[in-house]
Amino acid sequence: MALANLFSIFRIATVPLIIFSIYQESSGWSFFAIILMFLAFLSDVIDGYLVRKKRSSPKHSIGTTTATNNITAAKIITAAKKTSKTRTANNTNTDNTKNISKVGSFLDPFADKILVVCLLFVFFIRQEFSFYFLGVFILRDIIFLIFRSYASREDLDIKQERKYSDIVVTSQFILVFVLLLQGLFVNSGYQDVSFTGTLVTFFTIVAIIVSFCSVFLYWVIYSKLVNNKQKIGRLVKREKIVILTNRKARGYMDRHRIKLLKKFASRRKAKLVYLPQTDDMFKDIAEKIKGFKHIIIAGGDGSFESALNCPQFKDKCLGFFPFGAGNAYYSYFYKGKQFEYLRSRFQFREVPLDILELEYGGKKRQTGFLSAGVDSEVPRLTVERTENGFLDYFKAGWKGFKDSKANYDFIVTIDGKKNYLKNCVTLTLAKIPFFGYGLRSLIGSTEMSNKKVYGLAIVNSHTKLSNKPLRLWTFLLTHLNMERDPLVPLLGKEFVIECKEPFPLQAGGEYLGFSNKIKVKVLRQQNVLMI
Repeated sequence: MALANLFSIFRIATVPLIIFSIYQESSGWSFFAIILMFLAFLSDVIDGYLVRKKRSSPKHSIGTTTATNNITAAKIITAAKKTSKTRTANNTNTDNTKNISKVGSFLDPFADKILVVCLLFVFFIRQEFSFYFLGVFILRDIIFLIFRSYASREDLDIKQERKYSDIVVTSQFILVFVLLLQGLFVNSGYQDVSFTGTLVTFFTIVAIIVSFCSVFLYWVIYSKLVNNKQKIGRLVKREKIVILTNRKARGYMDRHRIKLLKKFASRRKAKLVYLPQTDDMFKDIAEKIKGFKHIIIAGGDGSFESALNCPQFKDKCLGFFPFGAGNAYYSYFYKGKQFEYLRSRFQFREVPLDILELEYGGKKRQTGFLSAGVDSEVPRLTVERTENGFLDYFKAGWKGFKDSKANYDFIVTIDGKKNYLKNCVTLTLAKIPFFGYGLRSLIGSTEMSNKKVYGLAIVNSHTKLSNKPLRLWTFLLTHLNMERDPLVPLLGKEFVIECKEPFPLQAGGEYLGFSNKIKVKVLRQQNVLMI
């Protein structure tokens, strides 16, 4: 078992032992509780040191080395046997082969909070600590999560978050340690323990101040990044727009969405064109878009991806109106705003976006996002197409959760360097960091036009039986844009994904079938309309 897993399990396991020791109300058990608390804190410190050491080591980063794309890892995946066999059989130089660091335990984010909150709650029950102060710590975490959610929606990566959280947890660890020390003195028969009460008060105040300061500093950084983000691209002051509406899209069955579309067109003074309900809806499109530079695609993600693959739109500036189910492009272009937002008159910005080329099974297509693994099963299993696209996807997701394979051993070659992803649940490569419905598919901040491919793998260091439940947990991590185990960020100019077993593949929300090998790179740039 990986060292990070042992550390996390140890911290959780100490909770009932420390609680039991507290209620024995003897000096020996109190001392034992302090020893356990110290060992738990020490394991957290060592675990954090190992993670920072792995992150700072260039050989443990995946793909192009950047400040934001080092691997979050605790242990190296052992692939020595495979490498040795390769050396023997092919006598090749292994300088271009490296092993991806295995992620640590996904229990790590829980371990510290479970330990601190449970013990403080016990002290509250024993009337040795105020519930109001405990409430302050819980409120701080809730506010932090709200800020992270907004930052994630804006595609902002606030790197200081981990540092602030570590400082807050450390202050709370010290507070719990002092409360245990107070119990030791009381159970040892000391008559005057007022000095320990003073220590408890002091460290409580320190922990509260640290909590408030972390929230304030996070808000300052968030506000600054939002202001900088609003300046990207070129402001479009006068727009001449044509809206191409896909009548086969799911949203066309929704009267409310049709009203929004007409309101949107009216506010924009845009020409509304309804596309034919044929397999090639963009046939003879050149005449319809003649004289228009800005074109809005009213449809789902598949409609927008069809436009990306249509040569007539290559030199145009494409926008998006949500007529589909998930609408990953809407989540990115409109920063997670509700559909009602389309009633208002807002200014667009024209921004260049890298478009990926996916090569698979002798075919090529252009896309903004794709995935290999269990996530690709959802579009495959989405057979029904009703007005309620979310319900359709939920049913397909549940079926995939029950029946689909969720463990693949990928060989990922990034810019010529081989990496091994063992027990990988899913692998996403994208420039659009959303699945739709506001759910993120990547972590960190993505640059739209840096000619690099962003990726995210979910690699489980525990048993394969926990892969599917783990996928549900990682939805929360990516939604909050939190770089935590078992998420493995990737970055490079060219990816080659291989697997002995055929893996399901989707691009732009469309199921493409099974493949043993795919190749992905940035092909070109497309100007798009964003807010």
